[in-house]
Amino acid sequence: MERFTPKVTFTAATIVLVAYFILPWALKYPVLLGKSRVWEPDPQFANLRETCIALHPSQLHGCEKFKIIGDILFAACVSDWESRRKWFPPMGDLDMSLGDNNVIRDNLYTVDLKTQKLTLLSMPDFPKHIDFCVHGMDVVEVAPGDFSIYMVNHRRGASVVEKFGYKSGSQVALHLATYNGVQQGLINPNDIFAVPPNPGSYPQNEFFVTNDHYFRSSKLGRALEKYLRLPTGSVYYYSNSTGFRRILGRLSNANGIAGFNNRQFDSTQVLGNMVFIASILEGTVAAYRYLPGGVVEKGGFVKLREFAFDFVMDNLAISQDGRWLYLTGHGEPANLDLHWRSPLEVPSASVSYRMSLAELGAYFGNNGEMGESRVERVVVDRMGLIGNASTTAVGDDALNKYWISGLTFRGIMECRLYTSIPYEEEELG
Repeated sequence: MERFTPKVTFTAATIVLVAYFILPWALKYPVLLGKSRVWEPDPQFANLRETCIALHPSQLHGCEKFKIIGDILFAACVSDWESRRKWFPPMGDLDMSLGDNNVIRDNLYTVDLKTQKLTLLSMPDFPKHIDFCVHGMDVVEVAPGDFSIYMVNHRRGASVVEKFGYKSGSQVALHLATYNGVQQGLINPNDIFAVPPNPGSYPQNEFFVTNDHYFRSSKLGRALEKYLRLPTGSVYYYSNSTGFRRILGRLSNANGIAGFNNRQFDSTQVLGNMVFIASILEGTVAAYRYLPGGVVEKGGFVKLREFAFDFVMDNLAISQDGRWLYLTGHGEPANLDLHWRSPLEVPSASVSYRMSLAELGAYFGNNGEMGESRVERVVVDRMGLIGNASTTAVGDDALNKYWISGLTFRGIMECRLYTSIPYEEEELG
């Protein structure tokens, strides 16, 4: 019997590497990286760009994530581009030196979508010497007009989740708590889904957060994760009773996450306890059903099915009527780093799709029924004419409006969702 010599071991390792990582990546490469993409949107959205206006472009810079609840748009935005390009772990920027101020102080805004009034929220009780480097976020309405804001904050000491309280019409966000999951392995939090409280119950701190990388400071480790699509991403769950618990692993860059809030349709029936999670280097989004307050129990977090797409999506969002899942990201991800370094010279394609959720209910029954869902292209913008490096988008059929933003956007773009097709109520099965 042949001994396991170094040569044999190396050959076996190479075969495994090629079979499980390189070959699948090579097969997906032309699709996910936009090499075979047809750079034209669906006809019903062809004129969308001509209707777009930038909301507050002089203040809303690089709003990587925003969230709309009712008539309020919450946005987490960059305050200083020089600091952002020195320190932003999601892009691998880890320069600790930030000049004279030596503190990062990004901004949290609200926009009244009826009047377009912009409000910069003050944070009077957030420690002035602590970094506030914003990334993913979610907002949950705990009572009418009373909101909890959960925010990923990439402090230079550790990336954490901050919680703020906000009341409609206020100009203040009160800092309520900091959640640090580093000891449990939450090194690189990306995005958050906050579980809405049940009507009439006492609000609980319950949320999911994606962890996009295993490595934080190792350039080699980050490169291997990216180019070999290593399944080192994960998802964590937090509640007051459990603390941080890792509930899902083996994802290739876990990024966007979205679930239903208590204003959206069917919130107590088929789709109510469903969360969608993006594995962006696989080009997939998976749907899971969770048990509020019992996620870590047996059967408390169950995968329903997976959907494949042809681009590298970033964040996910669900329309206010609950009928659409919006997926937004990068059409030519190979250009993203170059665009980040030279945003005026190198475009970074923006892509946004939406997938029908009104057609999913019949496919998530007790017998494992499965079916395809309708997918529409909203933005397929190779030259960044609407904006470069898109990360978040969502539409509202009833209002005939669509909003999109991204890593280097100036303002949040507000566009007409349709150009000729009127909104009609669909009968939900």
